[in-house]
Amino acid sequence: MKQWRKLAAVMAITAVLALASGAQAVELVRYAQGGNLPAPDYGWWYGCTPTSAGMMTGYYDINGYGGFSYDNLVPGVVAAPSTPYLAPAGDAAGIATQAAIASPGHITDFYSGVGPGVGSGWSGDDLPAPWHGFNSLADFMGTSQDAYGSVNGSTWIYSYTDGSKLHYYEVPGLGITDESGMYGIYEYIDYSSYGSNVIDLYNQYTDNAHAAGFTLADYIVEIDAGRVVLIHVSGHTMLGLGYADANPSLITIDDTWGAGTQTMAWGGIYSGREMFGVTVLELTAIPEPCTMSLLGLSLLGLAAYRRRRTA
Repeated sequence: MKQWRKLAAVMAITAVLALASGAQAVELVRYAQGGNLPAPDYGWWYGCTPTSAGMMTGYYDINGYGGFSYDNLVPGVVAAPSTPYLAPAGDAAGIATQAAIASPGHITDFYSGVGPGVGSGWSGDDLPAPWHGFNSLADFMGTSQDAYGSVNGSTWIYSYTDGSKLHYYEVPGLGITDESGMYGIYEYIDYSSYGSNVIDLYNQYTDNAHAAGFTLADYIVEIDAGRVVLIHVSGHTMLGLGYADANPSLITIDDTWGAGTQTMAWGGIYSGREMFGVTVLELTAIPEPCTMSLLGLSLLGLAAYRRRRTA
């Protein structure tokens, strides 16, 4: 039986990806090797992991992916290109984006309620049930919820100890659906009506933490395909959005502690915190036109088949 381990990604800040909204492409866009994906920049909002996940979902809300629109991941508006650090947004898009990360109901029920950044590390301050209807990433991810031993701003990150991928569809069988940050991302995407569009979502140790773990080459594949990656270091979660073409082992991150991007060595230490894992999300994309043509020809003599979720 596989062994799994949970690690807490404690308090922090975050950023997300931005691109002008408009007509969706009809083919899968493959980004050029090297460089950075166009990422919005969100300031910390009641937890580094939900804020980083907010950057990930905000990226798809703004850009869509490979011909599909995902514009309900921040309901009612196009996700904001940026939100302030340690402060509430003052515009409609920013307010909605922060609410998608941690809603007013989440803050009232599970946080100190004093304000962003205040009460870090506190626990025992949750209001008694019944709580608000869950409607934000932090709700579904179990962030700050005393029932799961999550101090304010913290989220549990589970990984298999053998270095293999812990897929979202395996989590219910482990009995940790309510406290798994990764599974909470799936629940939020499903809440936003895109659950059937999730091809895969998983946590995995990086290869510096386990020899069988997620490698730099794996990361490059994700970035080149236009998919951002959550980077977990001890006690913190960040957004991975690129790498240096001249030196691919130098990856681009948003550490969520201020505006702009930073770099760190793959498998290295950032601000005294060692990299240990990733969260990877793959959503449905429309095949490229040439692929669709070939498929059409094959259907003349072969039965159609559906792509299965990776295992």
